[in-house]
Amino acid sequence: MAQKCVYEPGIYFNMAEEDYQAAEGLSCSGMKHLAVSPLNYWHHHLNPNADPRSETAALRFGKAAHCLGLEPGRFAERFALKLSADDFPGALVTTDDMKAFLAAHGLPKSAKRKQDLIDRIVASGIPAVIWDHELAKHAELNVGKTLLGQEESSLIQRAAAVLAEDPYARAALTGGMPEVSFFVREPDTGVMLKARMDYVRPTATFDLKTFSNSRGKPTDKAVFEAIYYENYHLQCVVYHTVRELARQQLASGQIATYGNVSEAWLKDFTECSNHGFGFVFIESSEPFDLRIVQLKDAEVSGAEMNVYWNVAGMQMDDLTRLYRACRDRYGAEPWREVRAPHVLQDIDIPQLMFS
Repeated sequence: MAQKCVYEPGIYFNMAEEDYQAAEGLSCSGMKHLAVSPLNYWHHHLNPNADPRSETAALRFGKAAHCLGLEPGRFAERFALKLSADDFPGALVTTDDMKAFLAAHGLPKSAKRKQDLIDRIVASGIPAVIWDHELAKHAELNVGKTLLGQEESSLIQRAAAVLAEDPYARAALTGGMPEVSFFVREPDTGVMLKARMDYVRPTATFDLKTFSNSRGKPTDKAVFEAIYYENYHLQCVVYHTVRELARQQLASGQIATYGNVSEAWLKDFTECSNHGFGFVFIESSEPFDLRIVQLKDAEVSGAEMNVYWNVAGMQMDDLTRLYRACRDRYGAEPWREVRAPHVLQDIDIPQLMFS
């Protein structure tokens, strides 16, 4: 099995995202991969030879919007603007620019490599702005940061402004702790469950989501379909379960907290057994439509459990047990199931085919 960092069960404040991702434990995203197949889970979470996940524009936007919306004070630590040649009028960008500069100053312009031209300009002592040097200085100043284009950055800033101006979103994302990492043992299986929650208030947890609506559906429909197709109701139940286990275990002294958090916040958190859960959805492009959706186990106290909550709960239980079984059975080897041939039946085909 690929080596994973093992953390003590507990609630971790200020844990770096990379450390959380590298930690042992079954997360909601892991459950989603496991629902595809055990091999799919192994490939994404345990395969030592898997290619690093490439960062798409949508993923970059989501991360930046999260940071600016939840931890604005840390945005400059994690993100920076890309340089634009337009900000350096007269900069020598191409080899043709450099050759023209050298010729204008009576210097040889022949060279096999671009670097030879740069070295000749620098050695001449003639003042010049060399684009390659500006890029190198910028990269050195922003090591480890994600670089955003001007238009991309403007889009993120405008989305964050909408979040800040909406009274319900502002209330949801106030009075809590951002990016809190939970690690707890599931009592029946002993599996380490982990969850990194966007915003944890003493009385509720909120998760910030971006969504697109390129097909022009009614916004509510686009949001509700995103919940269904992205299995966000499973995330809700996983987070609710992990938080409640952590709350109980913290109250009984079985686990501890790590990082900076006030005693008053912890007291309120530990005493709240009836905590809520909600999603703050913001559109990833203009006009940045916004919706807040609360998820509950039942419509009112004492009523039958909502179907989406009940289904997600059963799915979480099944996937946790499957994870334990696969881990025990396969160990370090790929979690590849040998499947007997299947005889296709009508019920295997989407029913739209028969309409």
